[in-house]
Amino acid sequence: MMSRFTGIHLNKVDRKGRVSVPAAFRAILESQGGGLFYLKRNDADGAIDGLTEAFMDDVQERIDALPINSPERDAAEDEYFADSSEMRCDPDGRIILPKVLLELAGIDGQAMFVGKGSSRFQIWQPETYEQRRAERAANGQPSILHKAGT
Repeated sequence: MMSRFTGIHLNKVDRKGRVSVPAAFRAILESQGGGLFYLKRNDADGAIDGLTEAFMDDVQERIDALPINSPERDAAEDEYFADSSEMRCDPDGRIILPKVLLELAGIDGQAMFVGKGSSRFQIWQPETYEQRRAERAANGQPSILHKAGT
């Protein structure tokens, strides 16, 4: 049975950008890739994506299928490799969020870890995430799992 990143966890970020990764997330990362994971910017959401080794393996396979030097491959390589940071938690379960990612997400003081299933999670500035959820609800954006007839 595959473990999944679930729930919403609010953690303090110190002045150096250190934050504790939720224990449940750390356990999944350890079981799926020996604790190795990646952080990358998510410009569309204004958040940080946390990606497992399995997720990155899948991305690598998809990129390898694209022609070398094609614009699509170059863009994908930049997004998933040039703009990613390899991470491992320290013995206390913390990571240091890169400054560029802190600034992108507007994180200052607290970070909200949001589970996104088997291979990824996101890190948000708490008020931004709550606003995003409220907007989705106000716009009547149901989950594909809850649309009529399913």
